[in-house]
Amino acid sequence: MAASTFGIEEEYFLTDLASRCVAQRGVEAFAISSRRALGQRVTREMFAAQFEVVTPVLNSLDEARDCLGQARTTMADLASELGCGILAAGTHPLGQWRSVQATNMARYRAIFDDYRIVASRSVLAGLHVHVGVPEGVDRIRLMNRLTPWLPLLLGLSASSPFWDGRPCGLMSYRQAVCDEWPRMGIPDHFRDDAEYQRYLKVMTDTDCIGSAVNLWWNIRPSLRFPTLELRIADACPRLDDALCIAGLFRAMLGHALDAPHHDWFDDPLTRILTLENRWRAKRRGLRGLFIEPRSQSTLPFAAWLDEVLACIGEQIAPDERWIMTHARKLARIGGSAEMQLATYRRARSGGADHRAALFDVVDRLMQQTALQDIRQIA
Repeated sequence: MAASTFGIEEEYFLTDLASRCVAQRGVEAFAISSRRALGQRVTREMFAAQFEVVTPVLNSLDEARDCLGQARTTMADLASELGCGILAAGTHPLGQWRSVQATNMARYRAIFDDYRIVASRSVLAGLHVHVGVPEGVDRIRLMNRLTPWLPLLLGLSASSPFWDGRPCGLMSYRQAVCDEWPRMGIPDHFRDDAEYQRYLKVMTDTDCIGSAVNLWWNIRPSLRFPTLELRIADACPRLDDALCIAGLFRAMLGHALDAPHHDWFDDPLTRILTLENRWRAKRRGLRGLFIEPRSQSTLPFAAWLDEVLACIGEQIAPDERWIMTHARKLARIGGSAEMQLATYRRARSGGADHRAALFDVVDRLMQQTALQDIRQIA
């Protein structure tokens, strides 16, 4: 199969350099300056100090690196002029959800009015990846093939081990908050697009949702584009991690298009095991044992990753095969969540108090997001 086109959306928190908290000042000025510099590539999110960068349609990871790299450095420079930085992570280590301001836009006002405290607690940032699906392919059947691998991508991206200014015991607390919402998490199982459309009609006819936009699953068929959209991943402070996840999802979709449709894709037990693996990735990230969905036997994350990479390797262009090496490296040494916790513990063991240790975590995340050299604190 020819490589599919794709697009990436990643979210950042504007962060006050003095308090290291989600910014309360300079937000509107930053919104104006970033929109002036990046145009429609930057958008507002649910919270005033939360911004999203949306790439154009891409053909390669090199294009993605150029686009997102430029956006990150531009936004970091603009933020610094206002005494702020930008931070990409599933949750902000010093994010106090009770005090974070909502975005004053009609769309978001309606969400906060409907979902109340669930919306107010969702001070979260994600990485979304759209991959093009050829015309005539049933996206729901394709989604069924990809869903069992979603916990792998969550484990690689997990970057939210702090909540409300405390270590929370999970590697992706963002996914725990997502579970408070209806119609999030692993999608319900549908045999095909026709069954999905019947579900969608009931949901809209009964005013449960306005449209398919209100289905916020970890993977979903896009309403606006002929794509499948990956939504499970935490925002990644390191650009290479984000590109790795985007590239792996693209290759997984390519493999799913070419591979036979096995019975176990449609087995209800497969979805149940996927839910279990999602919990394990949410709780332990890259550690612990996972249930390989086809054999239904347990494997360490790295071994399961190797099995999947063996399946999808032919879908990865030679100049992008670095993502396989990078994914294996993350599985070996740990991803962002482990890095954050190690930074926190190192600061505490060195005599820093709790808040000062969190400052170290925030500083490192901002440096990684802005693509600054952090070797001196790695």
